[in-house]
Amino acid sequence: MTEELEKKLNELLGLKKQIEEMTADKKKSDASSEFEKKGRKTKVIFYIYLAISVGIVLFGIKGMEMNTGNQFIALFVAIVGFGSTVLMKMWYHTVTTRLSILREMKEFELRITEMLKK
Repeated sequence: MTEELEKKLNELLGLKKQIEEMTADKKKSDASSEFEKKGRKTKVIFYIYLAISVGIVLFGIKGMEMNTGNQFIALFVAIVGFGSTVLMKMWYHTVTTRLSILREMKEFELRITEMLKK
């Protein structure tokens, strides 16, 4: 009787460990998918604003080629457009670095909780 009870307890404990491992894996996959979504959204925003900035630069360059007498305004527009492309690249790099650091921190946190449970 006690042997059967021990076998059932060992089965239940084995199932409990499997469930804990599955939930830990699910937490890891949820965390990584969350950061992937944020990364995709950031990339889309970056490319939209980069296209707008490049359009402003091209508009300014085209304005400088015209002989209307407003070449200084067109030059200013081209410089502003170029500056905005540089700012967008800096923003994108900052956001992706921040997201990667947060992802690493979350994975580290999950690893620590797994180690503490064992």
